[in-house]
Formats: sequence, structure tokens, C-alpha cells
Amino acid sequence: MPAVEKNKAFLRADGWNDYSFVTMFYLTVFDEHGEKCDIGNVKIGFVGQKEEVSTYSLIDKKFSQLPEMFFSLGESIDYYVNLSKLSDGFKHNLLKAIQDLVVWPNRLADIENESVLNTSLLRGVTLSEIHGQFARVLNGLPELSDFHFSFNRKSAPGFSDLTIPFEVTVNSMPSTNIHAFIGRNGCGKTTILNGMIGAITNPENNEYFFSENNRLIESRIPKGYFRSLVSVSFSAFDPFTPPKEQPDPAKGTQYFYIGLKNAASNSLKSLGDLRLEFISAFIGCMRVDRKRQLWLEAIKKLSSDENFSNMELISLISKYEELRRNEPQIQVDDDKFTKLFYDNIQKYLLRMSSGHAIVLFTITRLVDVVGEKSLVLFDEPEVHLHPPLLSAFLRTLSDLLDARNGVAIIATHSPVVLQEVPKSCMWKVLRSREAINIIRPDIETFGENLGVLTREVFLLEVTNSGYHHLLSQSVDSELSYETILKNYNGQIGLEGRTVLKAMIMNRDEGKVQ
Repeated sequence: MPAVEKNKAFLRADGWNDYSFVTMFYLTVFDEHGEKCDIGNVKIGFVGQKEEVSTYSLIDKKFSQLPEMFFSLGESIDYYVNLSKLSDGFKHNLLKAIQDLVVWPNRLADIENESVLNTSLLRGVTLSEIHGQFARVLNGLPELSDFHFSFNRKSAPGFSDLTIPFEVTVNSMPSTNIHAFIGRNGCGKTTILNGMIGAITNPENNEYFFSENNRLIESRIPKGYFRSLVSVSFSAFDPFTPPKEQPDPAKGTQYFYIGLKNAASNSLKSLGDLRLEFISAFIGCMRVDRKRQLWLEAIKKLSSDENFSNMELISLISKYEELRRNEPQIQVDDDKFTKLFYDNIQKYLLRMSSGHAIVLFTITRLVDVVGEKSLVLFDEPEVHLHPPLLSAFLRTLSDLLDARNGVAIIATHSPVVLQEVPKSCMWKVLRSREAINIIRPDIETFGENLGVLTREVFLLEVTNSGYHHLLSQSVDSELSYETILKNYNGQIGLEGRTVLKAMIMNRDEGKVQ
């Protein structure tokens, strides 16, 4: 191998007999700067390959691209991590030259019956890794990892012992990277979230802490288990005061707060304060290519909401670029640039409803601060969002967490949130005096009817309030089904009629007994 080369790759054959096939090579490259990069082991096979014919015996000593009969696959994820560090152009040309299956996954259908593929190249590698993890890291995204952790709260005055496990499984369908607590007001959901914040920002606390689930003994999560913590709350009445932000990764887990409260003065932020925070976060997204792409993808997904789509928020990018061209002497992190940009886009911000403004601000700040292995805690996102926008926001949040290898925990009293997550990620919070109990829903929640979910979680409240209460009064008056329907001028929906029939049946059965 020569001492100095540029934009060159070298394959060193390995004579290892891999279950009768000889396909292994070691890839080393010299990048455009002449720097040597050890990439790792790669297996190369070809269509119709027999056990007695090694791959290296058919490959030319020098080539610009292998013929289409060949196909290759890295032995591990580290191979693709190392490749991801190369420039895009060099990386793409190299993978094309060796007919890599991660770059050309459509070829798998044509070669799926090849013995060399199934016996050698796919030994220790799954198809889901080719389509998922390998492709992710090759494009510079973090490797996804499963999460297995619990939140623990020891008994204290006014509270009981509590242990809540969380499991996030890579590539699960539906996604398991959003978990939620649901229950009536005052049951302790927000208190649990605030305890989680304290467990991260004050790791020496023995009252509440996180532990790992993948060990035989209880063990606190190590320092840096979560790279960052982001708490989101737009409640003006929550007495909780957020800790001061800690953005320095050298000091441990970073902490960011998104919401109405000013931690320094213990007061509420003004509308102007929130808009300036949005501008700062937006500029932060625009300065980093990956963040810019994530922000653009998020806005496109949120545009499933018609009102959000009509705001044409993608045009903010062109406004930003225009200002940079017109004011090249001003640095983008300068307060003067922030003020000029705010003046330029003020009309977009002023015409937004509070709900849409909060969604835009929240998702922009999340894109800016959520990094690999972030934990996002969100208190009652439904407060300012109507159901369709809430659903769109949750899907967008899930995709962002997937891109960043993060997890979110939401406290809510909205069945819309239940509808977007599976039963395995949902906890019902029940409280009796100081004792808090958590249980899984009895039914599968993902995609379930909102009425069914409401009854599942709020059965007692539902049956003692709203239309249930009115129908119950009519049934107690000994009226028949037809008479009650007539009294309401037929204006009872299908679900209400079903409930009414059940009430009358229960009443009449009681008479017989």
C-alpha cells in the first residue's frame, strides 16, 4: 500500500473461509487530504458464486467500479460509521464502486436467493439493519439504541413509593419513543414530571432518581445516560419553578426549558420574549445543515394542519438567507441580526394563533436543542392545541426523536395523546389521598376511538357528568327509550343512543329482580 494517496481505496483480501465462502476484505482509504482511514471489514460476493470460487480471484487488481454481478456489505455498524466521516462525494463514489447494498437496497430483491448472500454476507447482519441502522449512520445520524430505565420516587410526606419503568425498542411499529401519563386533574401527573426534572438536575437526590432496568440489581443510571434534558410546559399556573438552564455538556447532562416562566425572575415571559427566543432558536437551526433539514421536515409534517400550511412558514428560510446576503457584515449571532430578522418576519408571527405560535416555537426550539439521547418531558401539550394539530405535533415530535435517538414522556389528560401511542407506552395515574398507583390501560390505545379511550381512562368522571348525567336523569324518570328520544327531538348521537339503551336495560332488569 503506498505511503501517500488521495481519494483512493484499497481492499486487502482475507482468505478466511466463512462457512465455505471466501468473501472477506479489509477496506482502507486515503481521503482528499491524503489522510489514511481504516474503514473495516467488508464482504463482497457475486451472483452465482460457488463455495470453491473466492471473490478476490475474480476481482481485478485495479478497478473504478465492480461489475453489477458483485455486491458488498460491511460486517458491522462501525464500518458505516467510519464511512460516514468521509466527504459525501468520495463516500458515494466509493460505495457505488464496490456495489454496496446499503446504498442500493433495491438489489436485495434480485439476489435474495443467492447462497453467498444468505450464508456469508448476512451472517450476523439482519435486513432491518441494512435498511435501518446501517443507512442511518452512513448518513450521519446517530445509531439508534434501546432504552431500559425506570423513574423511582421514595416515600416522602404527602407521597408514596413509586417506580415507573420505560422501554423504548428500536424500529418498533408503532414507535415507542413517546410515553405518556394520563389521568384526571390533581392525580399527580405534573408532580411526577417535576420529580424527573429534579432527578436529572440534582443527581445526588435520594428522594427521586432514574435507574437502569437491564441489570439484576437496582443501579442508578450513569452520568451522561441522557445527554440532555428538555422540559416543556406552557402552563401559567403550575407552581413549579424551572431550574436554570445548563447548556454546557462538559458539566454533565445539559438542561433546557421551553415555556412561559422566567427562571431568573420567577415571572412570566412576555410575548416579545417568546418571539425573540423563537428567532434565536430558528437562527440556531439555520446555522447547522442537519438542524436546518430537520426543521424543514418538521414544518412539512405539521403542514398537514391546513391553517399551519397556509402560513407558508418554509418561506422563513428564504427570508433568513436574504438578510444574510443583504447584511454580510453582520454575524448571525449578533443581536443586531436578530432584531433585523425579527422585523422582517414579524408579520408571520403576528397573524398566528396562540396554539400555532406555541407549536412553531416549541418544535423550533426542540430541533435546536435536542441532541443524541435526549429526554424530553412535556406537560399537557393539549392546553393550547386543538386535536388535529396535537396529533400532527406528536407525529412530528416522534420523528424528531427518532432522528436524534431520544425519548419523550408526556403528562396529559387528553385521549388524543393516547390515540397516538401504544398501550405499552401509556400509564393511567390513579390517586387515593397520598397513594399514587399507575396501571396500563385495559385496551390497546393506538388508533382507538376517542370515545372508547375517554371511557377507559375517565370512566367515573364521564358517567357522572356531561350527556351521561342528562340521560341518566331521563332514565330515572321511568321514561321509555322512544319517549326519551322524542324529548330530545331525536338529537342523540349513535353512541348516546347505545348508552341510553344500556341504561334502560339495566334499569328494567333491576325491576325484574
